[in-house]
Amino acid sequence: MIVTKKQELYPEEKEMPLAKYFYNYPLHYPSPREMQIIDQCNPMDTADAIRPENFLDLLKPEGYDKVELGYCMFEDGSGYVATYRVRPPHITDEMERWYRNWRNLRSKSMVPGHGNLRYKIWNPADHFDHYYINWIDGSEGIHTTESLDLGEGERKYDTIRHQFDLMDYGLTQDRLDELKAAGCQTNGKGSYETFDEPGSHLCLAYSRPCPSGGVETRSREWIGWRPFKGRLVRDERTKCSLEYLKKVVIHTLIEWEHLNTFLPDLYTEYKNQSEDAD
Repeated sequence: MIVTKKQELYPEEKEMPLAKYFYNYPLHYPSPREMQIIDQCNPMDTADAIRPENFLDLLKPEGYDKVELGYCMFEDGSGYVATYRVRPPHITDEMERWYRNWRNLRSKSMVPGHGNLRYKIWNPADHFDHYYINWIDGSEGIHTTESLDLGEGERKYDTIRHQFDLMDYGLTQDRLDELKAAGCQTNGKGSYETFDEPGSHLCLAYSRPCPSGGVETRSREWIGWRPFKGRLVRDERTKCSLEYLKKVVIHTLIEWEHLNTFLPDLYTEYKNQSEDAD
C-alpha cells in the first residue's frame, strides 16, 4: 500500500531539482509481514522487553531478543519500542553516512521557516525540518520537526537529540572492542531526545552484518527515561500511550525502507556537488 497524503511543498521548493525525490518515489506502508506482526503480536509482553536499567543488553555481537519488532508499556507508565531493519547490499555505508550529514545542511534556495527539503524527501508525509543545533555538526544536538500521523496533520513534534557517552553508563572498552571485532558499527554513543513539551526518550541503536546479506540495525527506545550523571532517571512528565508507541514503530519502518528506494539516485546526483546545491 502507498501512503497517499503528503505535505504541500512551498513554491520555492517545487522549483528545486531536489523536488523530484519528493514526488517521484512512492512512500509505502510497512510490508504485510511487518504489519501483521504490529497488529497481531502487539503490544508485546513486557517480560520480553529490555528494561531501561539493562539498556546496554541490546549491544551484542550476535543473536536476537525474543521480540525484535514491537512495543509495550511498563508498569510505571513508561514505554518501549523495538525496531529492526535490514539495509540491502546496494545501500553502502558511505551512502548512509553521507545522507545522515547532508540532511542537516540547507541548500542555497531554502527559505528560513520552510523546513528542509533534504529531510522532507525521507518521509514526504511526516518530515519537515532537520538541522544541527550549532549549524556545524551534531556535537551540541540535532533538531528535528516531524509528525507521526502519515500526513493527517494532527501534531508536529519539535525534538532535539542529544548524544551521551555509553562508557559513563557501564559500557567497557573490552565490550566495545568485542562488538567492533564482530563487525558491529557503534561509536560508543547513545542518545536521548527532548521535546517542545516536557518529557524524554532514551535511544540506542547499532548495526552489524546481517547473516542473510546486507546490514541489520537493531534499535530500541525507552519512552520516559533519560541519562543523568552516570545513571538513568525516570522522567515522569513524558506522555506515553499504546497508540503513540504503535505510531513510532510504523513511522520508523516507513522512513528507513523509503530511504532505500531513492538514496542510490540521490547519492549519485549530489555527492560531488557543493554542500548548498539545490
